Amino acid sequence: MKGKTFAGALLTATLMAVALTPPMAANAALGAADFIKASGNVLKLNSGTGSTINLRGTNVGGWLTQEDWMSPLGEYAVDRTGWSATASAGTAGNAINGSGTSRWTTNSNQTGSEWLQISLGAATVFNRLAMDNTANAGQYPRTVDIEVSSNGSTWVSVATQPGTDGVTNVKFSPQVASYVRVRQTASAAALWSVGELNLFNDPVLHNGTHTATAFATAGGTTAANALDGNVSTVWQSGTAQAPGQTFTIDLGRNVDMDKVLLDAGSATANDYPRIWDVYVSWDNVTYTQVASGFGTNRVIQADFQGTKNGRYLRIASNGTSSQWWSIAEVAISSGTALDRGGWAMSASVGASPANMVDGTVSTRWTTGAAQTNGQYIQADMGALVTLNNVTIDTAKNTSDETDYARGYTLQLSKNGSTWTTVATGVGTFKATTIGFVAQAARYFRLTQTGSSGSWWSIGELTAGLYNDDYSLQLTMADRFGTGGAQTIIDAHQDTWLTETDLDNLDAAGFNFVRVPIGWNTFLNLDGSWKSNPWEKIDWVIDELSERGIYTLIDLHTVPGGGCPWGSCGRIGPNPNGFWGSSTYQDWVVDIWEEIATRYEGEPAVAGYDLINEPLIDYGEDADDVTQKSNYYDRLYDAVRAIDPDHTIFFGAFFSVSAIAHPSTYGWTNVVYEYHPYDMPNSKNWTSQNQLVTNELNGLAAKLSNPGVPILYGEYSLYYNDDVWSRFMAGLNASNVSWSAWTYKVRGTASDGFAYWGMYYDNQKPIPVINSDDSATYISKLGQFGTANFTQNARFVATLSKYAGGLSTYNPVAISHSGWTATASSTAGGTSTAGGIDGVGGGSWANGAAMAGGEWYRIDMGSNRTVAMVTVQTPSGNTWDYPRGFTLEASTNGTTWTTLATGIAYGWKRPVSVTPTTARYLRITQTGSAPQWWTIDEVTVYSSY
Repeated sequence: MKGKTFAGALLTATLMAVALTPPMAANAALGAADFIKASGNVLKLNSGTGSTINLRGTNVGGWLTQEDWMSPLGEYAVDRTGWSATASAGTAGNAINGSGTSRWTTNSNQTGSEWLQISLGAATVFNRLAMDNTANAGQYPRTVDIEVSSNGSTWVSVATQPGTDGVTNVKFSPQVASYVRVRQTASAAALWSVGELNLFNDPVLHNGTHTATAFATAGGTTAANALDGNVSTVWQSGTAQAPGQTFTIDLGRNVDMDKVLLDAGSATANDYPRIWDVYVSWDNVTYTQVASGFGTNRVIQADFQGTKNGRYLRIASNGTSSQWWSIAEVAISSGTALDRGGWAMSASVGASPANMVDGTVSTRWTTGAAQTNGQYIQADMGALVTLNNVTIDTAKNTSDETDYARGYTLQLSKNGSTWTTVATGVGTFKATTIGFVAQAARYFRLTQTGSSGSWWSIGELTAGLYNDDYSLQLTMADRFGTGGAQTIIDAHQDTWLTETDLDNLDAAGFNFVRVPIGWNTFLNLDGSWKSNPWEKIDWVIDELSERGIYTLIDLHTVPGGGCPWGSCGRIGPNPNGFWGSSTYQDWVVDIWEEIATRYEGEPAVAGYDLINEPLIDYGEDADDVTQKSNYYDRLYDAVRAIDPDHTIFFGAFFSVSAIAHPSTYGWTNVVYEYHPYDMPNSKNWTSQNQLVTNELNGLAAKLSNPGVPILYGEYSLYYNDDVWSRFMAGLNASNVSWSAWTYKVRGTASDGFAYWGMYYDNQKPIPVINSDDSATYISKLGQFGTANFTQNARFVATLSKYAGGLSTYNPVAISHSGWTATASSTAGGTSTAGGIDGVGGGSWANGAAMAGGEWYRIDMGSNRTVAMVTVQTPSGNTWDYPRGFTLEASTNGTTWTTLATGIAYGWKRPVSVTPTTARYLRITQTGSAPQWWTIDEVTVYSSY
């Protein structure tokens, strides 16, 4: 960074006191005249006296902080302590030794009789098995049968499926077992090798409190059999499969769900639904469809591609088969915490310990007496569960908020008699989150060690195996030591973002990048400063500056977590741990004082984003906003005492009412930042478009009051090129800054992630945090350079179009006059003309389930300029959208050029293209789905 003008001796002494290095010197392309400050409700150059500047760019998420869905730093598996392995041949232990360079192998070609067996040491909960043969290409199991046992002699099959070259992931309903066996049941002229085998316990709902009904039930079976946790018992329809058959589950309460798994059972493996549809409802009257597909195996997982809330889950079998429909087990995915159904709670004092796990903070367990050392509560989870977090919470705005433990000790046990202390500390107001190194236990005991006149009360107790930045750092430091953990983090950071990536950002035309940084970048877990936390930050600021690009320093995570979800660094309750800890708050003040000291006067830094997504409670009230604003004021004062000039960014986040007016504290040169998302309605064009309408319509009021500049620091509008365009044009027109989320993500297009990142889709194996050795860890991370990702060319083009400041969005639709259409097939009662006669005027349908290869061709009568094409289904048939598409253009109807390929992702799909001249357009459906392909309208735009 540029040389500083303040007293060098004083600065050096300060830095040495916290083991930091002095600022580095560099020749930045951005100079003093480029220094940004707020002036009224806009940002201006030359320290606020020059021309107006609108910041336009993206985020580089997943680089200097972990977000598990995006960055590849790993996932947690079931604790393998105490495991042993046997096999039909070979050195079985190599499959569970944590090394990517050793392997277990059959040493001979696959014949269908090979097996690999793991003894887990005790009854353990798990619902997914993964085998990695990446280092031995081609040596994957051709077909696997996963079996479990409680005694090593009586076995039950829980899943059968083909293997996969690379990582074979097998999902099944939750099992409690002491042994697991993988049998290879096919023949192949190849060895079977396993580099590493891991089990996982992905969070699902416990079915013990759910009830089920079915359209019909065969004698000797019951609907409850699908919810009893036993894959050997089944519900059966007793009749051949036909459209309209349903199985409905009452969860007893509204629940957030995102997937459901169905197992037809091993004895009835062919009784899976040939066509399945899934619906959710709040009232058992009005149902919303959330998933659909073909059944091909005994185990089916329906992915809702976004969280859906409801009390009732309905599965429909809408295919035709002579087979009955059978369900052995249903597993519903929900959230990140462990479901506590089936837990046994006890306490040393007080009544109703079950109130801690009944799903509501409005009921409580309490000591009913003042806090004294030795009071405890205990949970028996019924089997070994791998976990790394326990949280206790109380009802909001009640006297319970002060009934937090004045001290605590958390102990784990596998047998209920031998206990290990894993955490000690002091509770915090209202809610306390307790993190520890991931490990397996059946029991945990939380003992109150302080004293207070207040009772000790718990409204809700939750636990989980959380993959957040804090838990990652804690486990890596425990496994590899502080230095070893940093070596792994460095390997990731040196791979994830390079100079080539910064060139890509420059080529996109951005003038601004928001850089999310975790607090662990600066501090060790105990709050001590790292020896040189500035290297990567200095590098990115300097390199971006040379390209004429500003950096916003975003403290993306804070110790304890500034909001309840993982993107704030720590999954937890409301409020999360940061808001009740003066120690954590002091650490963050220290961090910002050092940042301000280092970058004071640096024009390449656009400003300081003090806390990412600060949220004390989902239902923040006036007291919460005051508490948050008071702390923001403390940070503001700390920064201003050192750096009077840099713009400070405050997280208004949900709304302008979530933070105080600047005049309340006398804040000046500040920006209010918003992160608008509508994730539950990701596949609904209307919802995403309405979100943009609401935001753009609200700009004038926000710019007037509180009258400060605005940054839309994060947002995603999914697969809607037109909605993205309208939003950014509107922001540019109002001199409002923006940075889309994000530069790159691991997820695939089919999972809905293609429009979360300019680069996406890297399916290389990620590390297993609690079992891979250091060399394996680093080797896996080396596969996540951007060259191994796919560029979303259309998304990049859309961002680039508005990165230069374009402030208009005026799509010009081409008149349908003189158009004609043909198709690969046409259903009775529809016509090809119905797809080009205006919205609601009629429709075309292909007349059969989508299988791939269906096409719809338009002749526009003469050559036209084509810049965007929108394909939408009728409002009454929103699931009739193409699951994949190829869009081609031609001037003669014979020679075709591909303009775009992708997935439709919802009932209306706008596809922007590089403007081209064409008379003919051909849309080919490339996916598969039980529905017909139906088109209500194709709209073609000559410009937008």
